[in-house]
Amino acid sequence: MTSDLAERPSRSFSFGPFVLIPERQLLLQGNAPVRIGGRALDILTVMVERPGELVNKSELMARVWPNVVVDDGNLKVNMAALRRALGDGVGAAQYIATVTGRGYRFIAPVAVNGLPGLAPSSPVAAIRRHNLPIATTSVFGRADAIEGVGRDLEASRLVSVVGAGGIGKTTVALAVAEQKIGKFGDGIWLIDLAPLKDSSFVPFAIASAIGLATHSADMLAALGSYLRDCEMLLLFDSCEHIIEAAAFCADRILAEAPRIRILATSREPLRVRGERVRRLAGLDAPPASSDLKAAEALTYPAIQLFVDRATDRLESFELSDANAVTVAEICRRLDGLALAIELAATRVDSFGTDGLLAHLDDRFRLLSGHRAGPERHRTLTAVIDWSYDLLSLGECAVMRRLSVLAGSFSLDAACAVAGEGFERVRVIDDVANLVAKSLLSVDVVADKLVYRLLETTRAYCLERLQSSGEEEIVRRRHAEHICAVLERAASEWALRPAPEWARAYGGVLDDLRLALDWAGGAAADGSLYIRLSVAGCLLWNHFSLTEECRVRVSRALEELDAAGLVGTAAEMQLQVSFAGATMFMRGAIPLALDAMRRALDIAVRIGDIDHQLRCLRMIGTYQLFGGEHDAGIATLETFVSVAAAADPSALPAGETHLAVADLFIGRLESARQQIERFYGNYLRDSNDPRFARFLYDRNVDVGNILSHIQWLTGLPDTAAHTAEVTIGLARETGHELSLSNALAWASLTFLMIRHYQECGRLAAMLDDQIVRHGIIIWRPVATFCRGAVACAEDDTAAEGLALLEQAVWEFRTIRHLVRFPFYLAGFADALAKRGRQADAAAIIKEALDCARAQNEQWCVPELLRIRASILTAEARPDEAETLLVESMSLALEIGALSWRLRSACDLAKLWHVSSRAQDARRMLQAVYAEFTEGFETHDLVAAADLLASLAHL
Repeated sequence: MTSDLAERPSRSFSFGPFVLIPERQLLLQGNAPVRIGGRALDILTVMVERPGELVNKSELMARVWPNVVVDDGNLKVNMAALRRALGDGVGAAQYIATVTGRGYRFIAPVAVNGLPGLAPSSPVAAIRRHNLPIATTSVFGRADAIEGVGRDLEASRLVSVVGAGGIGKTTVALAVAEQKIGKFGDGIWLIDLAPLKDSSFVPFAIASAIGLATHSADMLAALGSYLRDCEMLLLFDSCEHIIEAAAFCADRILAEAPRIRILATSREPLRVRGERVRRLAGLDAPPASSDLKAAEALTYPAIQLFVDRATDRLESFELSDANAVTVAEICRRLDGLALAIELAATRVDSFGTDGLLAHLDDRFRLLSGHRAGPERHRTLTAVIDWSYDLLSLGECAVMRRLSVLAGSFSLDAACAVAGEGFERVRVIDDVANLVAKSLLSVDVVADKLVYRLLETTRAYCLERLQSSGEEEIVRRRHAEHICAVLERAASEWALRPAPEWARAYGGVLDDLRLALDWAGGAAADGSLYIRLSVAGCLLWNHFSLTEECRVRVSRALEELDAAGLVGTAAEMQLQVSFAGATMFMRGAIPLALDAMRRALDIAVRIGDIDHQLRCLRMIGTYQLFGGEHDAGIATLETFVSVAAAADPSALPAGETHLAVADLFIGRLESARQQIERFYGNYLRDSNDPRFARFLYDRNVDVGNILSHIQWLTGLPDTAAHTAEVTIGLARETGHELSLSNALAWASLTFLMIRHYQECGRLAAMLDDQIVRHGIIIWRPVATFCRGAVACAEDDTAAEGLALLEQAVWEFRTIRHLVRFPFYLAGFADALAKRGRQADAAAIIKEALDCARAQNEQWCVPELLRIRASILTAEARPDEAETLLVESMSLALEIGALSWRLRSACDLAKLWHVSSRAQDARRMLQAVYAEFTEGFETHDLVAAADLLASLAHL
């Protein structure tokens, strides 16, 4: 079925080499789409609909920003971007003319056409494989540099664009990267290192930019693993303040990932082997001359840049023969530094060109002491000093205080950090003035204004803040604001859909980190650090930042005593988060259990039902992980009792996990009945705000258990489908703990089905999750599955045995003892098939003893079958037959049809050898006939082949 949009005739507007297709939000130049923002396209649509007519500003703003209050600056910014996209250059308006004080007129001829159709292979349909920003400014005087860097990048895997601050390094690098779009199979990714203050976060910034979640304790190793087979261009922007960390990461990545290329910008080279360095000089300006004409001046890129930016600020500005000499002198005095020229040009509306030059002269004389500083700081510092000092006292104070915010921020955040002694209205006015003076950038995201200090300006303002004596109080306000934001987030978590909540609050993470660093650093405010950590727990859990959570919360727990918060709700929340993070990152160790029990004691004492339930669920999970099934059942029954009395919404989570315990102790029918009550409600797309209330997405819990039960009870095809659906749902949540859980269970499901290829694929995915996120609780599962798959192939059997032995050791080390009898049995079976009967006999005995000790009955039929196979190999057929009969009887008792089929096949073979072929066929046929599906799976194919061979005897 075609969409309504496809059925509706499309309009197109042709002018010059361009075609505009409004319904498709597409501007073509020839056959190539022009990269331009949606607002600029909307403005263009309004203009071309009325060619030659005056369109006033208020009308444009009403059409482009309906029902949204925005200032005139938004229109200017987008109009400037539109003009650049169309090629309306300095002093040459081919398409859009400004009617000063009134509006704009589209002056080029426009043809209106019906569009016959766009080929399916049109570039508009291409998948975007980069995160490069849309170019909103023209590039002047850098064609040679862009071409040269492009050539360097063909010849070398690491190219650094080096130069003074504000020289235009990022502009050149982005232009080069833009030309390379489509030439790297896995995309081009910009990594903005400027916001980073802690060099240890460089690997995390890289991972975040390329879409690799940032949770592993050793993220650099995770990056190496992830990038090994990728073909990418990485753009490391602004390396200078963390040069050693950036260089180390670049060196490691290039060494481990042969198809990765890196383009870096920095004030100094990275000094990594193989690096090519391209140094940028300032933009060329005219030599001193008293008779310079405008036409000649405009051939120099520094003048072109100045005029372009001045026109943005003052639409009526023109370079003339009268002011050309003055503008040229300004550009020379600024040493051709692009940022300095731009900042100067933005003041042309206040001072005119003569006034600019006069103030610039004054400023340089006042800042003559800076000549002793590093070369790369002199002119840029002077220009920013000058621009800063032209502000009002209020604007200066606001600008300084905004520097504590990380990245983009809202007006509320600006008011919170800048508001001491200032009325909100005054702060808003000052922010608006800073935007107008180009000292704050502004954008509209989801119809909301967001602001950002340019990073160079932010660094300058931080220095000013530090020297002002008000840094501590401003950082405290920032930390308290972040607390308030996250506390509001907590109140909304149970009410808003999970993706919406994540979009609303995920951007707070960087500010949370800054606030924690301050509260835990020189300020050493333990109470505030605790409050921030408590507020951050929900965010860390939602985004699976498990190791970060563990480190931060551990530090907060150390502050409890000094802060007088021992035994409070704050400690309870910290202990819960610490326990969960520790269990997943360090294993089911006593330290985690102690934290759970401590939190439970506090929750009971203060009457916090939600945290009582969380603690009981975690303790039950811990006990099941440790193979303490009976204890786990008792704990989970307490959970269900508490939930039934005080919070029925938690009952499904408790009963679902009781089904896990029932599965392990062999009560398969009980487990099935419990879980299938929730199948229709939970095994679907999850938009539940509290999807990870109890560690995992509830869909994942349901799907995992159901897939195991389905295979055990003789539904292998259904089990495989359920496992695949569960992985898909876990991936959609973006919750890495849930996805790891789903992959672990699914790997085992496909191992039991003996679909080795799929098991190996899922185990590799699980391994990748473990490396990336450090969730070691699942590491031995991945190792075991890889070992079992290797053992299934003769040429890799030796490697497989080593992996199985390693997995068994890992299970013991981290106390991951659930299913341990099954893992031991798999190891024993592999040993026996390689002729190591004595070792196999010892291991299978341990497995049976462990199953009895843990009351883990679900796999005992298989343990007995494997023990029987070892006895058969030892020429003890009578004992083997007894065990196989016992295995089938127990499998029948617990409803494990798939185990019964395996034992029936082995017993049929044994009877065949002892001349009981007809008995063997009748017995095996009866079991085989109970299956309704899965006839293409390994076990059923083997059973069918055996039946066929017995039928001929």
